[in-house]
Amino acid sequence: MLEFFIAALVIGIAPGPDNLFVLAQSATYGARLGFCIILGLCTGIAIHTCLLVAGVSALIAASPTAFFVIQCLGAAYLLYLAYKSFGVRSGVVQMSGDSRSEPGMTNADSKDAVKSSNGGVPSARSLYMRGIIMNLTNPKVILFVLSLIPPAVRLDRPIHPSLQMAIFGGEFILATMIVFGCIALLAGTVKKFLLTSPKANRNLNWFSGAVFVFLAVALFMV
Repeated sequence: MLEFFIAALVIGIAPGPDNLFVLAQSATYGARLGFCIILGLCTGIAIHTCLLVAGVSALIAASPTAFFVIQCLGAAYLLYLAYKSFGVRSGVVQMSGDSRSEPGMTNADSKDAVKSSNGGVPSARSLYMRGIIMNLTNPKVILFVLSLIPPAVRLDRPIHPSLQMAIFGGEFILATMIVFGCIALLAGTVKKFLLTSPKANRNLNWFSGAVFVFLAVALFMV
């Protein structure tokens, strides 16, 4: 099972949509809130593992209609996040009485933000849920879990196959936490150096929005 964990680490390090997502969000909101998104993504992996053990993932992957519906839901959610990120500069989501929010923060985020002195930054809970939704509405994760975990199961082991898949899912989550945690820390360090630059913060929001658009398009490139 050590071989599977090493493979999961390598897959996590390889450039892909999820680590790009963590990079963009951690650079925008900082490492602490970046970890909230990582926890959401890992929760999504845990749910996908449960669906795999129950056989639901295979049914979804075998149904073109269900697969397409999940693609559309995921793309719509990502485009919504892109709209909120781009809105910080375009002004399309300016709210009355909130024109003095901190540079680089989207006013649309204030609907699900902590209404305190944190400058309109989304709450930890909202970013955690963002990670879960991002993961569950990504059909590529379903295919990835199906192609990665079942082939690693060996019937000659004294452990039941379902329990083996659960263990592999746990190893996958641990590898994700390690790799994505490092990405969040690095991106959060960059964020600290840019706190005094309104222009840099606006550029980070635009970068984050561009990432969301890219991910939305990438969902259909299966």
